[in-house]
Amino acid sequence: MKTPEQRKQASIAILQEHGVPYIDWLPVIEDASEARVRSAEEIARRAIACLITIQAAFDRYNGEYTPSVADKYQHILARYQLNDALTAEENTIYNGAGGEAEITKMTWKYEAYWTLLWALGIIPELDYPAHTIDCEAACQAVFDHQDFASFMTTVRLRPIEDILDQADLIYRYHWATRDAYLNGREAPAGLDDDVIVERHAALNWLIGVDDDWDNPDTST
Repeated sequence: MKTPEQRKQASIAILQEHGVPYIDWLPVIEDASEARVRSAEEIARRAIACLITIQAAFDRYNGEYTPSVADKYQHILARYQLNDALTAEENTIYNGAGGEAEITKMTWKYEAYWTLLWALGIIPELDYPAHTIDCEAACQAVFDHQDFASFMTTVRLRPIEDILDQADLIYRYHWATRDAYLNGREAPAGLDDDVIVERHAALNWLIGVDDDWDNPDTST
């Protein structure tokens, strides 16, 4: 089991490998004893609710969110037993409220959702955050299953140590892209800041740093 400092040094070695800038004095993150270990069921409910809302957001973006389409999503949520699992912003999407900014923000949640799939053991790895996810695979991971119980048969929750490793690493990636932005530079080493922001948010939620899925704290 790594100490927070050992985890930090392992992350820095990865940054060095990819030529990503870093600072030695960026703090360590939580120890395993301080992190919240969320259950597989809690993570799965959040992931599936998020994915279904993303699909509704894309329909709204394309002007295809008709009453019959809205009804379809309500049936899907019911099928997965998730009617009570939605956040305030997810309800905004389903209710036809909010505008372009809220819709666009929801579509980017694909990256946070993908991170939850990784935590559930469905995605084999979180690769270098330089590109967006495979949206088709992201959808198939859930929609190949007819209900929540079927989806849960595919879940193998990762150890909290693995999740903390990724949380520490994304924290340092995010510092690099944020520092570049604040100093008028492009993101270094091919990093995609939009991907990093959502992955950082999901990992902070996974370790209990922030319970606010809609407006998470991703401070660096």
